[in-house]
Amino acid sequence: MVNLYQKLQSIQAKTGAISKTERNKFQNYKYFTEQQALNILKPLLAEQKLTLTFSDGIDNFAREKHEKE
Repeated sequence: MVNLYQKLQSIQAKTGAISKTERNKFQNYKYFTEQQALNILKPLLAEQKLTLTFSDGIDNFAREKHEKE
C-alpha cells in the first residue's frame, strides 16, 4: 500500500521545473502564477487520488503590527 508521502514524492518527481513566464514590470522579476501551478498539479493529484483544498479564512492571513497598537 502506498502512503501519503510516497504519493507526494511521486507528484514532486513528475512536476519537473516550473517556468517563470510572467514578469513584474515594476520590480523587474519573473514569477509563475498560482493558476500555472494548479494546471501542473491538478492532473498529478488526480492520478494519485489526492485532493488539494484551500482556505481563505481570516486566521490564514498575516497581520502587521502598527507602532500605535
